[in-house]
Amino acid sequence: MNNPYFPVLPQGWERSQVEQLLIEIAPAIGLRAKRLNALIYMMMHTRPVDWTTSDKEPVYFAPQTDTALALGKTERALRSDEHALEAVHGMIEKRVKANGSRSFYGKCGIVFSRLIDMVPDLIELRERIRADRARVRELVQLRSTYLRHMKRRIEAASPQLERSTDFWAATQAFEQWPHSSKLRRMGLDALETHVNACRTLCGHVDDLFENSPDSSRQAEENFRSFIQEDTYETNPVKCNASIHKRTSGKPSDMALLNAGPNGPTNCIENEDEAAAAAFKSKFMRGLTPQRLCELAGADMRNHICYRQGDRAHIRELDLIEAAHDMLPYLGINYSAWAEAAQLMGTEGAALCVLILDANRDHPSAPVKNPGGTLRAMTRRYQTGKLNLVGSLIGLSRRRGL
Repeated sequence: MNNPYFPVLPQGWERSQVEQLLIEIAPAIGLRAKRLNALIYMMMHTRPVDWTTSDKEPVYFAPQTDTALALGKTERALRSDEHALEAVHGMIEKRVKANGSRSFYGKCGIVFSRLIDMVPDLIELRERIRADRARVRELVQLRSTYLRHMKRRIEAASPQLERSTDFWAATQAFEQWPHSSKLRRMGLDALETHVNACRTLCGHVDDLFENSPDSSRQAEENFRSFIQEDTYETNPVKCNASIHKRTSGKPSDMALLNAGPNGPTNCIENEDEAAAAAFKSKFMRGLTPQRLCELAGADMRNHICYRQGDRAHIRELDLIEAAHDMLPYLGINYSAWAEAAQLMGTEGAALCVLILDANRDHPSAPVKNPGGTLRAMTRRYQTGKLNLVGSLIGLSRRRGL
């Protein structure tokens, strides 16, 4: 007669990995810490090979008295744990002799075959939990972006705009935003709804700025100390319209160097210093959000267009959101983004991401590790050696724009 078939762990899995899996998902399945500790203790006293071969089952044989003593709990508490693990969680099966005892002979004890059967579903649950945690981190960072944007808008509002009813109502809505420390305690759906509402409010405030009589002829935004504000009005250009190559502002034969992560730091060599300064000033005045969209790589440009939606103008916030969207595609950890945004502002961090993405196809020095390079750019910013304008000039020249 053939031996009975018993379930085994998925290929490549061992008992110790199941223990770590249970530790990670325990809160999600309502497995309390002391009960989890009892379960893992019993698992650790089974043979590892019985979890990976089909001819035997993993069984824990020790008496309740010894187990309770080892765990520092009463036998009654241990019986409660075993009952819950069997009847509520369905992870074990209790097999005992007629007198209630356990023994290696007759395979009587705590049997873990049910848990082995559950492992594929538990792995899937873990992946969903990890995805939800990653989404929460993403949403928290995105809310930080909107928070900074709203603060900047409120600080930059003119007295006339501040007196308007709509702007007052927007600031009151902003004051109702929950503190950042409370975001991770919100459910994922509630957090999604809140962040979407934050984005809507930011867009509403941007509309108020654009329609304000005393700000309608100003540039839409500036990227803090990195990009000068426009002083002239430009024609609106839809992001998904065909983008033509521009010849104005090109440096002719000037030896402009990419002073970002892929090039030296000095921007001009063997040229008249005054002419170089004039060119740089003209280049910076032309760095509108639309111009930056043209300099962006194809992937980031698509994200900018998505964020722009049906509006005629690209806004600074569209670029910031697009940079945030690009982080997982570039393999940039959110901690690297948060550090850059904290020091440079989200505007400076977004410019760094734009430059990194656009230089992935650099002919001589492509960016192969955007996450590490972003951290390096942040360190250079701290020492006053980061020249994003030089990087943009080099990128513009390389692309012939």
